[in-house]
Amino acid sequence: MSTLDALTGLADRAAFREGLRSALQRAARSGTQVALVLVDLDGFQAVNDCHGQDGGDALLRAVGARLLHLARAGELVARLGADEFAIICEQVTAPAALAALAERIQLAVQAPLDIDGASAMVTASIGLASAGADADADGDALLRFAAAAVQAARAAGGNGWQFFDPQVHQRALQRMDLAHGLQLALARDELAPRFQPIVDAASGRIVGAELLLRWFPRQGEVSPAEFIPIAETSGAIVAIGAWVFRQACLAERDWHARWGAAAPYVSLNLSVRQLDDPALADSFAAILRDTGADPRRLLVEITESVLMADIDAKLRVLARFAAMGLRLAMDDFGTGYSSLGQLARLPVDVLKIDRSFITDIAGSGESRAVVQAVIGLGRALGLKLVAEGVETAAQQLELCSYGCDLIQGYYFYRPMPAAELVAAMARQAAQLEPPRGAGLYFLLYVSEAVTPLSPTQLGKLLQRTRVNNGEAGITGCLLYENERFMQMLEGERDAVLATFARIRDNALHARVRVVMQGPARRRVFTHWSMLLPDDTAARRDAPDFHGWQARPLPFDVLADDARVAYAVITACVPDVKH
Repeated sequence: MSTLDALTGLADRAAFREGLRSALQRAARSGTQVALVLVDLDGFQAVNDCHGQDGGDALLRAVGARLLHLARAGELVARLGADEFAIICEQVTAPAALAALAERIQLAVQAPLDIDGASAMVTASIGLASAGADADADGDALLRFAAAAVQAARAAGGNGWQFFDPQVHQRALQRMDLAHGLQLALARDELAPRFQPIVDAASGRIVGAELLLRWFPRQGEVSPAEFIPIAETSGAIVAIGAWVFRQACLAERDWHARWGAAAPYVSLNLSVRQLDDPALADSFAAILRDTGADPRRLLVEITESVLMADIDAKLRVLARFAAMGLRLAMDDFGTGYSSLGQLARLPVDVLKIDRSFITDIAGSGESRAVVQAVIGLGRALGLKLVAEGVETAAQQLELCSYGCDLIQGYYFYRPMPAAELVAAMARQAAQLEPPRGAGLYFLLYVSEAVTPLSPTQLGKLLQRTRVNNGEAGITGCLLYENERFMQMLEGERDAVLATFARIRDNALHARVRVVMQGPARRRVFTHWSMLLPDDTAARRDAPDFHGWQARPLPFDVLADDARVAYAVITACVPDVKH
């Protein structure tokens, strides 16, 4: 039996295996290291397609010759398969030497080759692994490790090299186990739905619930963040997704039978991989017929990433969903790739504001401005707005103040089994669990400065007050003119009243007078700011009034008519933060 590869003249696979065993035996006796360098060509099939088999063979012979030239004297160079090569390196003393060899191989392989007057080029994914006296005698483990390193290099985009990383390899093995387990999860009845209630933003009453998938294999629960990407990559998400849709339909039927028109709607997530399945719409239509679910009470959530490729095909699937009566939501809005033009093409009914915009909404004017803009966009398009990731009363307050319709998050409910949601609905119906409401409050006052304030004093007041109000979630505007103040405060009621109490007791103010106060439907200001008489340029769309005021009215006179005072201060929304 020949020990040479007929095409390249290098050692063949049989000779390589014998050479690897011999090298490991010598290493065991001498206490040295053996390294294995695997070289897989990237894009070799394209060379075959463009230049034919003869051209591909010429390239393989050239690559073999280049590797033989790079190897040290006595090192075995082999061709293991169609476009796979190996070098066995003995008495390896430092990883740096292997890294340098890999760099030289990478450059040598990608050097262009002339084939019948045309230039052909490939790159290589290179894997490096080493073993010492404790290696298995036949080298199977070392070969697997080097192959795993090749896969890591290819996963990183190819045209590179990677050392074998035991942790990376272990994670790859775990992913393989999870992928295998997911194929059996449905048959083993290991999947379970959980439902996170979606509530009315103002009243806190349950109006919907998102179905979230959970997996409970024998070894213990696996996080969705871990198994969902594997399900998408392996294709298991198609069958799992159909099962999830059926569970959503069954929940809708059960809840409608219990509560009729007051039943919560059910939302569920749809992945890009599912939308690529040509049978998806037919599958969903069959499940709807089988379960008798009302499609108008089902909300299918997609992310903006579905718009990255083959948009027209996906739009056709979504249009079929709409024709069935299913409603559509754009999930994680604002974090993906959609344009307003693409959004207008989608048959979307609901926008879900991503949690990343909600986290800082109570303390960040920028976050408030973004949320306000998204809600304004949704309103203009006639869409419902759902905010995700709401975890505090302050966040709820902000969302209510900008007119968000619905809220979802741990502040109200965590994901729960269906039986717990039924119990929560029963408590709500019996009013044993009063909903958590939110109340935005405002207060407008005028006062006189005890002593005139210099620009330096005003600057210190601005900095100190901005920090304090930011921490308290207070927005509004402070005007200072002719040694008088007018200020409007917005925020949670207790915070507004506590802030006003400190102002009233402050030695800076005299004759403090409340112009008006009470509940507010919306915030007027996204930040707290202070404007001075010469801040005309900072006032939104405001003309220059200098020269047009025959008798300027002081703030305490304006305060005699609350409508005039309110109009004056709300006209002073600045375009910039002061």
